[in-house]
Amino acid sequence: MWRIVLLFCAGIASATVWAQKVERVSYKGWQDCYRLSNGTVEVVVVPSVARIMHYGFVGEPNVLWVNPATEGLPVKPGEWPNHGGDKAWVWPQDEWGMRVGRGWPPPSATDQVPHQVEVIKGNIVRLTSPLVAGYGVRIVRDIRLEPSGTRVHILTRLEKMRDGADFPVAAWVVAQLPAPELLLVRLHPGSTLTEGYKLFSPDPWRAVRRLGADILLPERRSDVAVKLGCDADILAWFKSPYLVVHRSPVGNLSDFKPGDHAQIFSNSDVLPYIELEFTSPLRVLRKGESVSLEVTWELYRVPPDKGSPEDLAALLRRM
Repeated sequence: MWRIVLLFCAGIASATVWAQKVERVSYKGWQDCYRLSNGTVEVVVVPSVARIMHYGFVGEPNVLWVNPATEGLPVKPGEWPNHGGDKAWVWPQDEWGMRVGRGWPPPSATDQVPHQVEVIKGNIVRLTSPLVAGYGVRIVRDIRLEPSGTRVHILTRLEKMRDGADFPVAAWVVAQLPAPELLLVRLHPGSTLTEGYKLFSPDPWRAVRRLGADILLPERRSDVAVKLGCDADILAWFKSPYLVVHRSPVGNLSDFKPGDHAQIFSNSDVLPYIELEFTSPLRVLRKGESVSLEVTWELYRVPPDKGSPEDLAALLRRM
């Protein structure tokens, strides 16, 4: 039964295969943007703010969060207008102060300056950052749609461009989405975290329920920002009728500190959004080497009678 629902929700039941397109567009006041579409979903990349700013079914709402107060505004090095969308940073965050002289905002080259853009093989949009000061790396992101269905492939690499800075670094991706009705986490069976997660914030979540041994249901708070980390390969967001699934393979769990690979941040209702985040393994890079993080997105339209936590958890277990 679920297989039929999955095919219907993902928009791939039809035998029609649409031609993939990459075209130049304007988006919410930003110019020189790139729209990828396969006839089912569309993705909009905005190089001038170094982000993916739109993902959704064609002609339907954006499932990424976009800050209405900053639409069309440029980025500003050293400042951080919270545009929303999806971007890449350098992990771990608690070393930013040591490496670049400030703990916030992120290193400027990651998301506060325009990124170079090129179209590869006709269907991949590549974003390339300037050199990230203090790290000797640049960030390269390849964004690609499947020919049909809803799956988006995002490959993020840290490429070492200079000698020195011989300390471990990891790629870190951060996608902002509106406050959901439900969040779900599919845990790795080898996790050593007793409760299934660890807190990155001083304040706890409203609750973190568990469905079986493998699914967490974190409940956000409206009054304060909270964050947790877990050993997981799937983070999912649900706001009827849409289910968004972000997936990143764990590979060897020993490559990560417990709870570092998959993270969820929830802001307060001052700006009601959440973040689905993944990190790559930490690596000491020499000039010419890189470390990569692969993430896929999928979007489902869930029937009204299949939106319970138990139904959605059963769906994630089948993925």
